[in-house]
Amino acid sequence: MTTRDHGARASLSAGAVASMLLFVPAMALIVAGNNNGRAASDSIAYHERFIRALADSFPWFDLSNPLTATTPGYHIILATVAQFVGDSNTALRLVSMLVGCAFVGLVAAWLARRVGVARGVLFTLPLIASIYVVGSAAWLLPDNLAWMLVAAILFLTLREPKRAQHLIVASLLLVLLVCVRQVHIWAAAMVWVGGWVLVGSGARPARGFVDRAFRTLPWVLATVPAFVVLALFVRHWGGLTPPRFQSELQGVNLATPAFILLQVSVLAIGFAPWLWGTLTRAWRDERGVLVLALILGVLLAAVPETTLDPAAGRFSGWWAIVGMAPTIARRTSVLMLFAAPLGAVVLASALLGVTTRQRVILTVSIVAFIAAVSSNYYSWQRYHEPFLLVVLATLCALERDRGESRSSWRWLFPIGLVLLHAGITMQGLSANPVALDTLPAPNHRMPGEVFP
Repeated sequence: MTTRDHGARASLSAGAVASMLLFVPAMALIVAGNNNGRAASDSIAYHERFIRALADSFPWFDLSNPLTATTPGYHIILATVAQFVGDSNTALRLVSMLVGCAFVGLVAAWLARRVGVARGVLFTLPLIASIYVVGSAAWLLPDNLAWMLVAAILFLTLREPKRAQHLIVASLLLVLLVCVRQVHIWAAAMVWVGGWVLVGSGARPARGFVDRAFRTLPWVLATVPAFVVLALFVRHWGGLTPPRFQSELQGVNLATPAFILLQVSVLAIGFAPWLWGTLTRAWRDERGVLVLALILGVLLAAVPETTLDPAAGRFSGWWAIVGMAPTIARRTSVLMLFAAPLGAVVLASALLGVTTRQRVILTVSIVAFIAAVSSNYYSWQRYHEPFLLVVLATLCALERDRGESRSSWRWLFPIGLVLLHAGITMQGLSANPVALDTLPAPNHRMPGEVFP
């Protein structure tokens, strides 16, 4: 059996296992008719209503002021499916479940080709246990489809050997991604930097900055269709979101970068055995980079207000823990001041542990992602966690000096993170069920609730 055949079998095996691990809890929630928690509330109050409205008017859709803050790609797909399966909530939820299984299966398959089946599945387990992935799989939410397209574009730009065809496919996926969730236009940066590193190597590498920029231009132009799609929606809505959401969602939250770094510091615990080697080597060989990362983390945590404040869009997820920590001058969280620099150091050291090409692509991806999600008034963990888990798993899989130790104690860290996520998921799903008789009218919003 060739190495390529072995890698393909590893990918298929890991993808199948990861998909099944999400399939079981999602199917249980669907069969049980569970309607507890935030995901169910979002799904029933807004996404399902919008899907049914599209199905009823199929194919003449009214997209002028939909019930969701996202572009309607996911909802149109489900409305199309409804033409074949009929008016069945269970059937639509099963389709959403399959999308979630495809997402985690893709991640596990890509990782397994590089680190083997067992470790590929292990690195994907925290993602599978995340309440944001489980919730989107069990109910009608577009999140998993968007994250799957983001992961696919990232993996295509990182793919070896480098080929122009991969970036063309990534550009096409970008159009689909923007149709599902407009905020992810940031993924265009992955195609651009993919083209940049592609023309900088190979049989005829670029000569100088100007030549390299000129030869990267086709990859910039390849993302134009996605920007055109986004521009059409902006023109149609008069903004980046439908009119009913523009007064609440549009804005900038300067605390988001620090909150993302805090999440990295927490999530990195699950990958600690594979990140520790890169951290120690970076401290030995590239200490200056880590010091700069530390300073950046401190500034991101200290300059903007980083305390719990629902009125400023800083609540839910780990913000609840931030709210329990002491503050400085009632504007800076001491916990954030510690965790954000730690997260910055972890990311910097992990990036130093991969090849230069991979480092450039991943760094640009992370920066573009943070910039995009910071443009939302609400700094919510569900906007960040799935991508951060994919990035951390990818960095561990790509580590150049990865040890081949099979010590069983390493497994305790990701399993511990899985148990933490499982506990959070179970707690979230034990909330009060959605009261169907109190749902808002289609042209109204529930006070204080936002469903982007």
